[in-house]
Order: sequence, then structure tokens, then C-alpha cells
Amino acid sequence: MPSEPLRVIVNPAAAGGRGRNAARDLLRALDTRSQQYDARYTEGPGHASRLAAEAVSDSAGRIVVVGGDGTVHEVADGLIGCGADPLPAVAVFPVGTGNDFYRMVGPDRSVSAVVGLLDDGMVQHFDIGRVAWEGGERTFVNLMGVGIDVEVLRCRSRFSRLPGLLQYLASFLNALVTFRPPEVDIDTESGDGQRIAGATTLTVITVGPSIGGGFMINPEAKASDGKLDLCHVGAPGVLPILRLVPRVIRGTHGGSPVVTMRRLSRAVLRRPGGESMWFEIDGELSPEPARELRVEVVPGAFPVLVPGRAA
Repeated sequence: MPSEPLRVIVNPAAAGGRGRNAARDLLRALDTRSQQYDARYTEGPGHASRLAAEAVSDSAGRIVVVGGDGTVHEVADGLIGCGADPLPAVAVFPVGTGNDFYRMVGPDRSVSAVVGLLDDGMVQHFDIGRVAWEGGERTFVNLMGVGIDVEVLRCRSRFSRLPGLLQYLASFLNALVTFRPPEVDIDTESGDGQRIAGATTLTVITVGPSIGGGFMINPEAKASDGKLDLCHVGAPGVLPILRLVPRVIRGTHGGSPVVTMRRLSRAVLRRPGGESMWFEIDGELSPEPARELRVEVVPGAFPVLVPGRAA
């Protein structure tokens, strides 16, 4: 059994309050193994970042995150922002609505799987993304996006009783009724042929393959390839978008004439007229709109415990 100090960071509000019960099950399992740990509970947005930085200050060797993608995002932000090297490896007990980050780790979401990571897991250094704008900077562990995803976030509370993929789908269909696609200008590299321009239903840049609890938006994306993956969906109208949705769920939309997919190291997103735009980061609405978004990959910055066979 590894002997490094273990810190457990719990979001008790995750998945409509199921985070607290999930943590109770995990801590009970750790107690039966005589595992030494220290559990800390988040008290609001942003608190997980501070708890992660405190874990580094307290010399924690490993961290278990009990929560969803937003909690993992905050923990990664806190770890990377503290500037320590090396960072403690992070295991995830996925208790969220979408859990798209955990899809990069493994299929088993049980308590025993998390305990197995602590016993036999190997450290894999995941890439992260960094997005900067005139008012600030954030990291993301899975995605940032513009377009209808912003409206989806604003109406997801209406469908909070549904599981992840169905919740996202119901929110997407609801948002599509009133959504007006914005014009975007995307420069993915310097040089000719790298610019994407036009109205967008959805433009996302991801570390991993899925968003929204299982929409395979960038099916070839890998967590540790040193690249980010972009999917830009144009605005052909409501009916073509509805016909495209099943293909996005399966990850077979890459051949559609309204879809542009690209692997990249950096990108700049703007509105052609210089207007500000809202965006999302790992399933959370941005703190403010921005006129320009500068996105880049930070290769191998996030140490994650994965099953031994996956590493």
C-alpha cells in the first residue's frame, strides 16, 4: 500500500448533492484498509482550487477528487497555479453530471476502482489547455467552447433530474429553439489555410474525446498527445443540426460538410466585429465575456492516476 500522505477533496454538492454520500462510501472503504488520509470539503465555487494548493503545502503525495468535471478543473487549476514541481498525482472518483474527464481515465466508476488506482495505478501526465483573455486566464482539463454550449449551461438546471447525456441532449434541444449562431473567426496557427470563419452552432477545443456526458465531439483526441482538438460546427439551420446530433453522439460526424476538425497547439478566437462573447470552461460559464480568446496546450502538466494497463 503506498505510504504517501493522501488528501481527499470532496465536492458535497456534486450531482445534486450525491457527492457527500459518495465520499462517505469512499472514506468507509479507506478506513477498512487503515488508509491514512485527510478529507476536506468544498464550501463553494473556487474552493477546490484553494484546497488543492493547501494539499501541496501540506506535502500530500496523492489527491483523490470526489466530484465532477468542474471539481477536477478547480483542483487542476489550484495545483498548476501553485507552481510546485513535482505535483501530487490525482485520482478521480467521478460524481458529476457528465464525468467526461473520467472517460479519459477508465470505464469503472466504482469505489473499488478508485481504491485500485491508489494501490496499483500508474501516473500518466495529461495535457491541459490554457485560455487567456483581456480580463484573465484559466486552465481547462477537458474543454472550452463557444456557441450553443453557453446557452445549454444556462438552461441545464431545468433538466437536472436527467443523467448526463440525456440532460445535455434535452438542454441542447431546448437551447436550439432560440439560439442565434454567432459569427466567429478562428486562427489555429500562423500561415495560410489555417483560418476558420463563419457562423457557428458550436465550436469547442478539447483535451479529450467527449463532452456533455458522452457526445464524442473529438473522437480521436488523446489526453497525452501534446495537442488539443478543435471541432467547429457551422450553422446550416435547425434541421441539419438535428440530423447531425446522432452522428456526434457516435463520433462519426467528421465527414460532414458543416464540420471542421483540427488538431492544434494554439488558437485565437474572435468575433469579426470585435464584440465580446461568452464562453464555457469545463462545463462552467466564463466569469465574463471576452473580445479575444487565446488558447494553447500545456503538455503533460497534470499528473493523473490511471489503471496500470492504461498507462
